[in-house]
Amino acid sequence: MVTWFLGEEFAALRDAEEAIPLIPADVAAAATDANRVTLLAAQSVPKFRSEAQCDLYEEAHATRAALESGLAQIQSSLRHLRTEHESVLALLGELVAAVGKLPTAAAPTVAPTQGDGRKKGEKDGEVGAAYGA
Repeated sequence: MVTWFLGEEFAALRDAEEAIPLIPADVAAAATDANRVTLLAAQSVPKFRSEAQCDLYEEAHATRAALESGLAQIQSSLRHLRTEHESVLALLGELVAAVGKLPTAAAPTVAPTQGDGRKKGEKDGEVGAAYGA
């Protein structure tokens, strides 16, 4: 988990520790650099109040990545479409496939209504009777 943003720093630290002859100043410098990167990364990690909030963040992050990937594919297909007129049908097929892979946005939920707005006992045509209409 840590190595994706500390790959270079840990490689430098490992190399310094495995070097022959061992130079303590090089090991200390590499460890200091790795520690600096770790602290910087820890400060930029978002803080969540609940597990659900963390899950929503991860889902939104994954959705954004999928959208960016799909849009990049669409832009690539459109660039090809502009430059290669002879294979228009194949490129249109690629474009439709890329659009089909985009994640769909969640549809807003609509609360069911309790009726049609009339008071209990009212019949059709009596909707404003209580107000003198």
